[in-house]
Amino acid sequence: MATVSHERSASRDRLIRLIHVAKRDLALDDETYRGALHAVIGKTSTTAMSVPELQKVMDHLKSKGFKVRPSAKSRPLARYPEARKIRAIWLLLHKLGAVKNPSEAALAAYVKRITGIDALQWIGGDQAERVIETLKKWAMRFLPDAVRALADRLSASEVPMPRIDITELSWKLSDAFERMTFDPMLLAWESLNEILENA
Repeated sequence: MATVSHERSASRDRLIRLIHVAKRDLALDDETYRGALHAVIGKTSTTAMSVPELQKVMDHLKSKGFKVRPSAKSRPLARYPEARKIRAIWLLLHKLGAVKNPSEAALAAYVKRITGIDALQWIGGDQAERVIETLKKWAMRFLPDAVRALADRLSASEVPMPRIDITELSWKLSDAFERMTFDPMLLAWESLNEILENA
C-alpha cells in the first residue's frame, strides 16, 4: 500500500513539474496560466489537484503546443549572449504575431531547420550569428508596419510629451525608416511601446 502511495506521489510531483515547464515553454504569464487551470479543472493551483486532474491540465497544455522532451530535465536553457539574443528576437516575433508558438521546443525546431543542429545549446558562434541574422530578416517583414501602427496610435491618443521626448522619438523614427535595418527599427518599436505603456 505504501508503495502505491509513493508511486502516486512521485507521479503527482512529476506532473506538477511538467506543468510548470509547459507554463515556461508556452510563455504563459501568471494570470493566463491560472485562468487556464481554472478553465480546465476549476482550480487555480496545481497543489490542490489530484493526479487525474493534473493529467487533464497536462493534456490541455499539450493541445496548446507543449511537447514533453525526455531531456527537458537534463538540458538547461542556453544562456550565452547569442542564445539570449536569439531567444529575445524569437519572443519579439511572437509579440509581432509572426511566431505562433514561442516555446523553447519550437525555437529548437527553428534552430535545427537553419543549422541542422538539434538545440540552441549546441550551436557555435557562426551558426548562432546565422540564426540571429535570419531572425532579424524575418522580424523586418513585420517590424516597420508594427512601428507605423504604434506611431499612429500614439498620435491619435494625444499623450502629452515633453518637447525633448518628441524630438528624440522623431529622430529614432526617422533613423529607423531611413536605415530600414533591424536595430534602429527595434529601438523605435521599444520606445513607442514604453511611451504608450506609461501613458
